[in-house]
Amino acid sequence: MRRNLFVLAISFLLFSTTLQAQSRGIEFYHYNSDNIRILESILQYNISPHAQTTVSILGQSSWEDRLNFNQETRRSLLGSKIGYLGRHFQHTLMMDYDSYFDSSDLEPSAYINKNGDVGYQLYWSPVDSLIMAVEAHGLIRNEQDRYLQDNFRSSDGLQFISNASYRYDADFFSAGIRANANRKNMNWESYRDLGTQAELSAQTQNLYWESSFSLNRRIDDIFNLVQDFSDSRSSYVKQDEQMRSSLNVNGLLEYFPHPALSISLSENYNERRTKLKENTIRNNGEFFNNLNLGLSYDLLPGLNMSLISSHIFSIKDFSIAQNTRHIENRNLSASSGWEYSPYDSLFAGVGISLQRTSFPANDSWDNDLRSRQLRLGWKHYIREYVRLSNRFTYSIREDVYMNSLLSANNHNLESYGFQPEAAILLGDRVAFIQSYQIRTDYTQYHFQKQRTDKLYRLLACQFNLVFDSFPYVARSGDARWFSMPYRGNSGSAFLSDLSLAYEENQSGDKQGELYNINSKTRKYVANLTLKHDIGTFYYSVAPQYSWGTWQEYSLKAGTYWKFDNGSYLELGLTPISEDLKQIDWRSSVNLSIIF
Repeated sequence: MRRNLFVLAISFLLFSTTLQAQSRGIEFYHYNSDNIRILESILQYNISPHAQTTVSILGQSSWEDRLNFNQETRRSLLGSKIGYLGRHFQHTLMMDYDSYFDSSDLEPSAYINKNGDVGYQLYWSPVDSLIMAVEAHGLIRNEQDRYLQDNFRSSDGLQFISNASYRYDADFFSAGIRANANRKNMNWESYRDLGTQAELSAQTQNLYWESSFSLNRRIDDIFNLVQDFSDSRSSYVKQDEQMRSSLNVNGLLEYFPHPALSISLSENYNERRTKLKENTIRNNGEFFNNLNLGLSYDLLPGLNMSLISSHIFSIKDFSIAQNTRHIENRNLSASSGWEYSPYDSLFAGVGISLQRTSFPANDSWDNDLRSRQLRLGWKHYIREYVRLSNRFTYSIREDVYMNSLLSANNHNLESYGFQPEAAILLGDRVAFIQSYQIRTDYTQYHFQKQRTDKLYRLLACQFNLVFDSFPYVARSGDARWFSMPYRGNSGSAFLSDLSLAYEENQSGDKQGELYNINSKTRKYVANLTLKHDIGTFYYSVAPQYSWGTWQEYSLKAGTYWKFDNGSYLELGLTPISEDLKQIDWRSSVNLSIIF
């Protein structure tokens, strides 16, 4: 019956000659693989039979089949809206019907849920910037009993929604306030939700200030599904009441005493609480405060220095006091960038972070963490066509547990990283790019009789040969190359990207003065990507082969065709396998028709 109604609705909309469509479309999506199959369809239709009247219809249908445990899920929705727009108000009538079906080998019987919704909305704007809206919904639900075959439970109820907002804008000042309320009451689903938000901002020639505030509170009645063993039926019984509240306060102050100097101060405070009337052991709260102070100063043209200091304090409070923890994090960083010639630059940064985690009820888990980091960067162009860049990082992290219970984990982690890259531009369409990554980590334990020092190192490189007739310099993302003269595009573009990558990971334990490598992985990846745009038609093919410690074959292929007024057809094929005899064929089809 549901499918017949859906087909009749589509037929009426497609063949109606008395109504002129403003926007209408159908979207179809299909995905298939060895483990899952998905089929989705969407119908949207908006019409305006009169100048001040709109009619909207939405139909959605989805089917999902998971083959690993034979699960089938079906969802469908058919909804409609009729609206009348006046000078300061709008009336809207709404009617929705949706159904849900789920069956699998994990459940003795299928689960079916059907819902109906009839509602009315009044949208009123008596003056500029003042908006008020109220909604009322009548709800019906029919749900299958999981314990008794062919037995359904019925539920009905009401839902009321209201919200209001006002905003005032002047030349140097603006403010806004919003409030909302939501009340839903059904046989086994009931909640009350209240919220308010406010924001304020002001700006002068040398000063900018903004702040915001939000408060929300929601109360849910918690129902549990229980079985009546006398007749095998089930019913919902109210077990508890849960209240969740949240508070958020933000503030930002920026001061510009000089064109080359800016100072910023910001603070963010968040608070969330959860309380239950019966199951009080689950009560908890989270409190978070973040304070930041920043300074940016242009020492010379092309030379900038910035300082950032932050203090973060958070509390996670649980009814089980043993799990309650306090976390304090203090950060200080400084960085400087120097553009010593057009597009050539040097960068340096240093930072320190101190974090303390404490458990008020059990100091055996208390932990201190100190991290220091140094970063250096350099980018340089040689005759515009060659771009060289280097990035170096050094960090050391000290991880300390105060109590002897966990002190065997006390260690220092020292890390070195180097990432050089070279890109060579050949004309405006061809580029050869090579990048490398070298990383070494040393883990040194304070008590070596209990733990063994460790080593981890990584070597990776990647080479790309790119041809792009768009041309390449126009979409390379490089500001200097984009400023160079290049050929135009006639509406058709071809891209080919040949890539070869190598990565090796090694880890080992220290023995005497040397490290014994006990784990090693190697990976080679060869990839070819071909993309071609021909007007409104597009296709791409990307075969890839990985070998080394393990091997894998994959292919990404797809086409895209745009036609008429925004309609399109998209096809995708992605087979993947570790053995060519057993291939997981993954395919997708996406069709969107605007008519």
